[in-house]
Amino acid sequence: MPLTDHQTRMPRRTTPARRAAFGVVGALLLSLVTACDRDEPAPTTSASFAPSRTGPEVPQPAPNPSPTISASPPAGAQTPSPLAGATTVMGQFSTVTGTVDKATLTAYAKMADQAVTDVSQQWKRAWPRKVTIIAAKDAAAFRDQVGRADDLSQVAAITDGPVDASGHATQDRVILNPDAFAKLTTTGRQFVITHESTHVAVRSSLPGAAPLWLVEGFADHVGYAGSGRRRADLAAPLLTKVTQGKGPTRLPTQGDFDPSQGEIAPTYLGAWLAVDLIARRHGEAKLQKFYEASTVMDLPTAAEIAMDRAFVDVLGTTRATFTRQWLAELNQLAAPR
Repeated sequence: MPLTDHQTRMPRRTTPARRAAFGVVGALLLSLVTACDRDEPAPTTSASFAPSRTGPEVPQPAPNPSPTISASPPAGAQTPSPLAGATTVMGQFSTVTGTVDKATLTAYAKMADQAVTDVSQQWKRAWPRKVTIIAAKDAAAFRDQVGRADDLSQVAAITDGPVDASGHATQDRVILNPDAFAKLTTTGRQFVITHESTHVAVRSSLPGAAPLWLVEGFADHVGYAGSGRRRADLAAPLLTKVTQGKGPTRLPTQGDFDPSQGEIAPTYLGAWLAVDLIARRHGEAKLQKFYEASTVMDLPTAAEIAMDRAFVDVLGTTRATFTRQWLAELNQLAAPR
């Protein structure tokens, strides 16, 4: 997710053999997550937190959306190197391995257990209900685990893992970015872990990929569920751009989630508000059905075509009409109160 999403996507590359056919990145924009945690106490000095859904954070109370299948950063090397000197803590539904202190690993396990419970309430397909988290103490070890050298400063966590012949992800790992995670409050960290756990659940139970805005927006939707915070507060970074006349004019594309192209937090927020709009107007069951109908075992262009059909067949509308409604709501939320 942006520093941020689960199943996830940012421009991805297919790696040889079995490493995540779709690099799943919970790139949670730091700016967003910290914005969500403003009401919380400052984070501990441990550098062992990586942003994803929300883990133990301290900054602000607004988590960022994580990248979807098409917008997530690419997966790393085919076989991850063992994390030297790591300790493992087992939760009820989680396994947390890392080089940070045991108390931090234990805190992450509790967050992951809560995330599994929360995700299962929203995502109705059967999935293993297990989450594996990798918490490296330093950036070098994090990069070694994800196998990437590009700028990941906006990415709170990355979810990746092998995909089997049927298209289901197996053995996904949520890899926390220690530098980004350290900037989050407890609420922010929980959000990130929940966001990433959503990707794990979807990838393991729904083969294929959906348009990135739907992947990341849904992960954020699950992450923000029950937060009790106003949409206008959570989406403040995006709404500021709308007020300045710099807001979106279309639903996010895969390239909009690429951190190398600029700030991605507003993109995640826009995707989340689009998914939230579907949930409020059509209900959670229709939202999941729309997600399923928009997911294909094919190229991203095929997913776009499938989504256009799903707008008609599942939601009884069109992409163009929905986009107008979404943009109108953004303007309404951004309007002075």
